[in-house]
Amino acid sequence: MKKTLLIMTAVALATSSFAQGTLNIVNNVTGNFRAPIYSPEAGNPTTSLSGNTSGGLPAGATAYSGALLAGTGFTVGVYFGPVSVVDPSALTLLATSTFRTGGAAGLFTSLNGFVVPNIAPGEQAKLQVRVWDNVGGTVDTFAAATTRGQSPMFTSNPLGGVSPGGPVLTPDMTGWTSFNIYVIPEPSTFVLAGLGAASLLVFRRRK
Repeated sequence: MKKTLLIMTAVALATSSFAQGTLNIVNNVTGNFRAPIYSPEAGNPTTSLSGNTSGGLPAGATAYSGALLAGTGFTVGVYFGPVSVVDPSALTLLATSTFRTGGAAGLFTSLNGFVVPNIAPGEQAKLQVRVWDNVGGTVDTFAAATTRGQSPMFTSNPLGGVSPGGPVLTPDMTGWTSFNIYVIPEPSTFVLAGLGAASLLVFRRRK
């Protein structure tokens, strides 16, 4: 009886471990993929931009005036969910990282072979990259940050591990592009802008 229980436990543990796919969390794969992340636009820090530059892989036509992000003052959060997710708010934080410096600025420290809970090897996941200014480590969530940016949601390649069909190599996190972080206007700014627009409309009607 004890032997049977031990075997059943071992099988359950093996099945549980096989149920977790793996992913290489990166924004630079030599010769294949490169999507560095930028600071706010110099002329208008509230402007949100996305798309690769001519130096990205694949190359694009987006131009950023902000510097490449560097150091531990900025947090990268990778969020995930089932491939069926259509609302970014339904995604869950998977992992965080910080940026490299010097000639590798704009690139974050890779997390290779990271386990993606509850998504089996061979299956795909819905992903989103979110980045924020952590203000010296005092802001630990994307929602609380006043300077932040994010990629659109994208779908991973089949996750790595041992699937029913056999071993699957761990894929790199590709399929998204560069973007910048930007300043989120204070709510009062929107109120003032609305009052200004209303005043302008009244003034035009009086004329």
